[in-house]
Amino acid sequence: MGIIKFILKVFSGLLGLFLAVVGGGALVFLVLVFVPDASLAEQPLGQVWFRHDPFLPLLNNPSIQFAQVFFERKLNMPALWNPGITTLLNWPAWLGLMVVGILGVVLGGLFWRLATPTRRRA
Repeated sequence: MGIIKFILKVFSGLLGLFLAVVGGGALVFLVLVFVPDASLAEQPLGQVWFRHDPFLPLLNNPSIQFAQVFFERKLNMPALWNPGITTLLNWPAWLGLMVVGILGVVLGGLFWRLATPTRRRA
């Protein structure tokens, strides 16, 4: 039973760290894109992602297409992409990034807390 608990704690910690990094990255992207051009804040998040794709030089294709293929074909969850993520991509960019950022940091913190050992008071 101890090894299963250890594996779950490691997985929870890694998931928490990943979600916190994604959330922090969304908040940094929010600042870097909207400080130079505040007019982008009211555009749909999907349009801002497509125009200011941070992975475009790395992938040579828009990463929004890779994300769609990943959710629909690799994870075999087309319902998660449409209507789930496409609804978020149609929100104003400031609201969508804020929701992703805050949820990522909060859920990341919760999963990280599950992974860390608790101290018992004597």
